[in-house]
Amino acid sequence: MSTPVTVSGARLRAEREGAGMSLTQMASSVKFSKSLLGMVETGQRTASVDLVEAYERVLGVDMWRKDITHSNLLILTKASRATLLAGVEQGDPGPLRTTPTAHRTDVSLGNVVSDKAAEWFRKWAVDGDTATLRTNSLSVIAKLPGKQNADLVVQVLENDPKVRRLVVASEISRLTQVDWKTALKGADDPTTIPEPRKLAAKLAKGAINPKGTESRWACTYLLTGLVPVLGR
Repeated sequence: MSTPVTVSGARLRAEREGAGMSLTQMASSVKFSKSLLGMVETGQRTASVDLVEAYERVLGVDMWRKDITHSNLLILTKASRATLLAGVEQGDPGPLRTTPTAHRTDVSLGNVVSDKAAEWFRKWAVDGDTATLRTNSLSVIAKLPGKQNADLVVQVLENDPKVRRLVVASEISRLTQVDWKTALKGADDPTTIPEPRKLAAKLAKGAINPKGTESRWACTYLLTGLVPVLGR
């Protein structure tokens, strides 16, 4: 199991809220009482291993995924998410045009996005007016089910070099926690990435992860690019 040795209630609450789930919904899903979850999330009780594993079953072990090291990430509250999605449904991407999203933001949007908003994200993933908007939109689409969405993710990654660069740099940054400038350099030339063998082991796991077309594609791309240094 990938669970950290100790998990704070605040972290569990952040992951739950990031996924767009209410405390009542989580209690129903994990089969623990709402009052217990409330005490754990506010620090009045310690999270047991069984409870943490229950959160993992609902949110996925990817809940422990680290954010990229970009200095300016968009992290939404429930209120700001509602405001953002209201704008998206009217064709206004707001901060998505210029600000990279945190993983929890992508998951949160993907969990509650309406059909109308999803269509805007599909459109922006292909022809958004900034690389950041196209990348952010693609990351949301990658969290949605269905072959249509998965095919679109692959299509954009194979045909849009600016989005591909940002997505690959994000994977490097997330897995190695190197600074963003180094991650971008690694996206341009994977052979420059520090500790390539250590990274390759993580990429091999990511390449077969059943969740996340975007991440699987980037991991496979990077493994191919690392071949020259891994063979030394």
